[in-house]
Amino acid sequence: MSNFTFAFITPSYAPDFQRCKLLCWSIKQFVSHPVKHYIVVENKDLNLFQQLADANTIILTKENILPKWIKRIPFFDRKNIWINFKGYKSGNWLLKGWLIQQIVKLAAAQYVEEEVLIFVDSDVAFIEAFDVYSLINQDKVRLFRVEHSTDKDSDRGRKWKEIAKQLLKLPQENNYYDYYVSQVVTWRRSNLVQMYENIEANFNQNWLEVVAGAKDLSEYVLYGIFVSYVINGKGHYDNHLQPICFCYWKDEAMSHEELKEFFHQARSSGNKAVMISAKSPIELSIQQLQNYLTLT
Repeated sequence: MSNFTFAFITPSYAPDFQRCKLLCWSIKQFVSHPVKHYIVVENKDLNLFQQLADANTIILTKENILPKWIKRIPFFDRKNIWINFKGYKSGNWLLKGWLIQQIVKLAAAQYVEEEVLIFVDSDVAFIEAFDVYSLINQDKVRLFRVEHSTDKDSDRGRKWKEIAKQLLKLPQENNYYDYYVSQVVTWRRSNLVQMYENIEANFNQNWLEVVAGAKDLSEYVLYGIFVSYVINGKGHYDNHLQPICFCYWKDEAMSHEELKEFFHQARSSGNKAVMISAKSPIELSIQQLQNYLTLT
């Protein structure tokens, strides 16, 4: 078996604390090998999330990860706006919180040493035994990819591809670039470093300055297109992908019977985790999750 190192990475914030607590519990309960889990929050949420810290759970702050020229704007606290002091180069001075989250993920190679980076958001929880080595196939790491995707190409999805192609200097006329957004996403740190170098060579500028100048962005699409179309799939496989995470996207609550059926469908279809959107009013405790897993 290949001697890979693994790390879970989860950006989070105070309103998702209970969900993140459930994710941490589920990792300890179901992940077969001890794996470092890096949770990235803002300074103001650090004390709250330190409750989750232990030998394998490390709490980092966005402020320590981001360069000094990206700063939080306190008086825009509710709108979660950051200022890009190098925005004069792109005209993109104000960065919204969702873009900061993409940047924090893209910067992972600068604060994580492990080779296999597993991104899981706070609203994910594992429900079955999960072996991180199931993500490896003959020295290659799983990459979620929907080839030549069109059905998932919303206007925003097409915009993500256009921006990725611009950053990677790829032909714009090809409309069939693939789709890479999922709930349990795996990257290789060595490829991420190579992507930094590619962007810097394209623009003769620090990669983070270039990315912070983007008006819109999907970190998963950017990395995925880089792997597939710039380095020809190096270090990854994407054939015959088995399901990992069963999802609930609605912003409505589910009844007890509906939740029971949801977990039944998740497990019977071979999924190892579930995602109940943080936009929904459903927030399960550890005990409630255990009860539903017992029922199914």
